[in-house]
Amino acid sequence: MKRTIVLITILALLLFVGWVETMAQTKPQPAPPAAGAPAEKPETPGVQKELRVEGKIKSVDASGKEVTLEDGTKLMIPDRVKVRRDALKEGAMIRASYEEKDGQKVVTRIIVQPPKS
Repeated sequence: MKRTIVLITILALLLFVGWVETMAQTKPQPAPPAAGAPAEKPETPGVQKELRVEGKIKSVDASGKEVTLEDGTKLMIPDRVKVRRDALKEGAMIRASYEEKDGQKVVTRIIVQPPKS
């Protein structure tokens, strides 16, 4: 009799553990993106999402490290970003990728198109 109770208890525990593992592996799948919608990468905690901006330069500070676009966007260009500082002129078009750091838009990549003459 004891043996039967022990076997039933063990069997019940095994079934319960199997059920819990199955439920833990079953996660709801996110809905697929709508047709034509850009695919989004899942966000990684602690990693900033890279943002992009495009516009015409309104002004450049004397050091060439801060650029203000016509829409008022201010971009900080760190020394590690390679750009010809003499190309950063009023009227030039830029396309830049940046990250928000300490309330500033810090450029990670930049393309400068000289102003049209």
